Amino acid sequence: MKLSQISLACLMAGLSAASSNVIAAENTQGFEFHGYFRAGALYSKNDDYKRSAFPASKERLGRLGIESDNHFELALQKNFDTSDGKSIRIKTRAGADNAQSGGKNQLGTNADAANGSIGLIETFVEFDGVTETGTMWGGKRFYGKDNYIFMTDFFYTDMSGTGVGIEGIELGGNKWDFAYVASDNAEGGYYFAPGQGGKYNNTMHSAHVGVNFGSFELHAMGKYLPDNIADENGTDVTYADSGFDITGIYHSDTVFGLSDKGFTKYIAQAGQGLGSGQLLGGTITTYNAWKPGYGGAEGPSNMKKMESGDISARALIWGGYFFENGVSIFHSIQGQYNDLENRGEDKWASAMVRPTFPLGGSWSLATEAGYQYNEWDNAAGEAGDFSAYKLTIAPTVTVGTGFGPAPEIRFLATYLKKQDVDADLLVGIQADMWW
Repeated sequence: MKLSQISLACLMAGLSAASSNVIAAENTQGFEFHGYFRAGALYSKNDDYKRSAFPASKERLGRLGIESDNHFELALQKNFDTSDGKSIRIKTRAGADNAQSGGKNQLGTNADAANGSIGLIETFVEFDGVTETGTMWGGKRFYGKDNYIFMTDFFYTDMSGTGVGIEGIELGGNKWDFAYVASDNAEGGYYFAPGQGGKYNNTMHSAHVGVNFGSFELHAMGKYLPDNIADENGTDVTYADSGFDITGIYHSDTVFGLSDKGFTKYIAQAGQGLGSGQLLGGTITTYNAWKPGYGGAEGPSNMKKMESGDISARALIWGGYFFENGVSIFHSIQGQYNDLENRGEDKWASAMVRPTFPLGGSWSLATEAGYQYNEWDNAAGEAGDFSAYKLTIAPTVTVGTGFGPAPEIRFLATYLKKQDVDADLLVGIQADMWW
């Protein structure tokens, strides 16, 4: 569903008006408004300072100074308490409809309303008190996206879709999550249904189980996609109709066990079939189609082209260290290995670090360095590799609200070098805010 700016404003006004009527009849906790946006422009010296579109992989090298895409989300939430002790949270989220018009939403600088389209990307409800512990939910939602590296914009789990589940239910002294999630190709039909070639009704069914043991959490997901058949140059090719993946996350309150002035997260993931490649740790989403995974399956039309014997493994370590003088250093190290049943091997590794130095007042100097290396070979014995690195400096103005959010305005300069390509200087500005 798409909304214009006018219809979005009407939606907000309508919800506010409706809430005034409900308050008289229900006990309510009130109304919440949350959101996120980043808006900026990035230019390339090698291209006479024209707009630089997706100059490199921010999920590998770090997002600072190479993040050319813009994005926005606006979340409206209504909360109720009932007289018998139950709580209800109705959640909606409007955001940039990147699947349908990503080029306009993500790269445009024009302020006109026609610059991009808006879609409802979350519409779900949560119930507390239906079960003795935990929260029941149902609808279309982001799911598992709290497993996230903010310096790289890397969601190492993204199990979003439409479904039903329960979070935080206490069993055996631990908290468990259970969910069924349905997902399909957000950018149009691609897979065949019997007798209907190329229609839009082929959904991937996913079942998720997660458990939190305190400092360690474990997630497992099984997936089923009937009739996973692609039309490739007029020939039907059958791919895996099932798969699974597993994710383990260890949270440490120390920096590599050496200091308690920071934190470290250790993540290990593995999957097979529809749990491998781009779908390792995730469902069918636009983000999962393009995140680092298996280069031969990137993009919405390719991400489900995984064979039943394909296996992927990913490891990530990220965290931060905080000095008493206000200096902070965030880091991320990650890599993925794909062992493909009939297509050889594909692997990549990367590392980045972001030191930030306070300059006084509202000013700080953020810096970032990143390096990536990719290597692949196919069943025919053909092989290749790729490497890239970048260095960024970003004088930043930050003003805290006192309630958590701290809007930032950044001035960006990046030296970017990609294998067999002339080094480039990227310059730009960016505003970033969540609330």
